[in-house]
Amino acid sequence: MSYVRLEAWIGGEWLEVGAVSVTVSEAALTLSFDRQRSEAGYRGLIWEPLEKFLREYRDEPLVVVPLGRNLPVMFGPGAAGPFRLAEVPDD
Repeated sequence: MSYVRLEAWIGGEWLEVGAVSVTVSEAALTLSFDRQRSEAGYRGLIWEPLEKFLREYRDEPLVVVPLGRNLPVMFGPGAAGPFRLAEVPDD
């Protein structure tokens, strides 16, 4: 069995994304991501909301939190990404 996960190109490598966050008017809005069993499920639950989120907040700096990493990565307005879906074997 395999999983589909969201990855972002960060620091010259594809890293699994745990969350994407934006701060607007001192309030943080965050999308978090869990691995899914199918690409179709992932597109509906993760990819489409992410695209909408990125469009909605394209004028704000975004923070991408790689899963299992201590340091989040900040992107300037409109600069976050690229993102991709990747299939990985079951751990």
